[in-house]
This record gives sequence, C-alpha cells and structure tokens, in this order.
Amino acid sequence: MTRLREPSALEGIPILHARLDTTSGSDRVTGSNRRTLVKEGASAERTVRELRNQILQGQLLPGEQIRQEEIAEQLQISRVPVREALSILTSEGLLTHRPHQGYFVTKRTAEELAQIGLMLALLEDELARTVVWPADEVIAELRSLNEDMAQLVDKTEWMEMVALNHEFHLRIFGLSPLRLVLDEVRRLWTLADAFIAIDYATREHRRRTVAQHERILKALAARSRARFLKSIRDHRDSTNVGARAGMTHRST
Repeated sequence: MTRLREPSALEGIPILHARLDTTSGSDRVTGSNRRTLVKEGASAERTVRELRNQILQGQLLPGEQIRQEEIAEQLQISRVPVREALSILTSEGLLTHRPHQGYFVTKRTAEELAQIGLMLALLEDELARTVVWPADEVIAELRSLNEDMAQLVDKTEWMEMVALNHEFHLRIFGLSPLRLVLDEVRRLWTLADAFIAIDYATREHRRRTVAQHERILKALAARSRARFLKSIRDHRDSTNVGARAGMTHRST
C-alpha cells in the first residue's frame, strides 16, 4: 500500500498554519484544498458502501483480491479515497491486508464463523435483558421496517432485506443502555452480514424472518421480558450463523 507523505506539525493545525503563512503556496491550506478533502471523504464513503454491498451480494468472493486501480476506474474516482475505503473495510474485518500483496476479501473458516455467532449470542442476550421498553411510536417504526422487508419476500431483488434486517435488530438492541456492548455487537454484525445474506437466498427464510420479527415486536409491545428473550433466541437459532454458534456452544 502506498504510504502518504507525513504531514508537518503545522499542517496538523490548518488554521494556525494558514495564518502564519510560513509554507509555500503548494502546501498552504486553501478553500480549494478543503473542497478536495471533502470530495475525497464523500468518495471514500461511497466506495465503502459499494464494496460492502458487493461483498454481501457475493460479487466479491472470500479470498478474492481487491485491486485499487480497478475500483478507482469503476467508480470514476482517484485512488486516494479508494485507499481510505480499503483501510476502513479492513478495520471492520471485511477485508484483510497482506504486506506486499494487497487487499483481499476476508475468508472465514467454519470455526471462526461459529465463534462470531457465539459472541453475538452472548452479547445480544445481555442487550435483550437490559432493553428499555420502547414507546408505541418506536414499535410502530420497527413494524414499518418489518413491513418493508415483507414487501421484498417474493421479489427476485431481495438484497435490501439484509440491510433492513441489520437496521431492525440494531435499533432494538439500541434500546439497551449498554453502549460498549452495543458497539461490539455492531462490529460483529458487520463481520456476520455476508454469511447472514446467504440465508436470504431462499424465500422460505425470508418469509420466516418477517414472521419471527413480528413475534419479537409483539413481545416488546407486551413488555414481557421472558417472551422477548425467547423470540430473540428462536430467531437467532434459525439462522446459519446462529446454528453454527449453537453447535459450538453445545460441544464445549
């Protein structure tokens, strides 16, 4: 990976740097420089979204190399935001960087996938135990998300269900005050999403997911902790990731 030039101490303080005017015109922070940085930041965000979607949809396969020049050409951007996007996706665990080779889509073993599922099971249960019962308006918003998913059950273009499912669950877990636990669950969901997406290839799973979400919502509305925990666990155990975690947990 090409290393960027290390900034000077003054460049670390743009406003002071500009006022002192001790640098050459090429190094001075200008409105044009700032616009370029903002544009590159937006391009990096777009690149992250695009690559993440390609990984989730199986267009980029585990172990496949990501070539910066091809991505830059495909998205009609420079390599700077591409490098930033690759770094972000590496920190999320979706990509792996190999020195002198480049970036590759992370390839998970069955054991690693089981461990991800096990950690999710343990942490999600803690969040579910501490969820603060939501107002009716929040439940209505969650039900609207699930209805959006229901509209995609019989569609051939169903990939949006994966993102909606992600949002549905994290909004529910976000009702817990355990913020650090929630952050870790978010990270693990990012690692698991590509494998969760595999389940959605069948219409039966898509239909079952919507029905299970409805049971979760009814338990939330009833403010029944026991029903809520059971509905969360039953839903998780019906997924590929959850089933692998269950097998690992039972074998220990």
